Amino acid sequence: MSILQAIEVPKELQRNHPGALAAGVEHTGEILIANLARRIGRPDLGDWDLLDVGCGVRFTQTLINRSLAFRSYTGIEVSLPIVQWLKENVESRDERFRFFHWNVQNAMYNPQAAPMSTYEALPVKGSYDVVMGFSLFTHLPPEEASQMLQLMRKAVRPDGFLFFSAFCDESVDRFEDRDREKPLLLAYYNRSYLGGLIEAGGWEIVSHEEPGPFIQNSFLCKPAASSTS
Repeated sequence: MSILQAIEVPKELQRNHPGALAAGVEHTGEILIANLARRIGRPDLGDWDLLDVGCGVRFTQTLINRSLAFRSYTGIEVSLPIVQWLKENVESRDERFRFFHWNVQNAMYNPQAAPMSTYEALPVKGSYDVVMGFSLFTHLPPEEASQMLQLMRKAVRPDGFLFFSAFCDESVDRFEDRDREKPLLLAYYNRSYLGGLIEAGGWEIVSHEEPGPFIQNSFLCKPAASSTS
């Protein structure tokens, strides 16, 4: 198997929060991956197939440059330049990685594309041990969050997990698009309301944690026993 030992990602493809960039992309990425493994109850993510929706470049860079354990990593991304770079410089040289462009509508990142409601599945085949959504639901309104949860449910294995972060504020009745000048820059949810969307999407919440280093409120979920993919 061909395995990359190191990559250098162009700065213009880095879309993380300035605080994460200042702290170091790989440093923050490794903290988040270690936190995910801890939440699941594992020392690492070795021998697991990972699906990252809204992948950007951070975790690819971290997995390779920090030599972290995993079996495969599949990324879905709305930014075509990011996907093109990752396919050319990573997928073609490392068999563990696959990347897919998803031209789906998002008011912040991709406003002119087709709405998510027109899709019946994520643009990948197969199923995965962990479906991830870091800084994904932080930019989704309720109708898209609900749809995303259903699409993710179809991509997870029966004994797999969903892990995602979200802005939560108990003073919000249900949902608030907090920055009206920048649609969906700050998509805030009442946690109970978001919990209802999670359950309606076919998931059971395993654990929730308040914001921690480099992450907002985070939810670990598993497929609900009463639901089918």
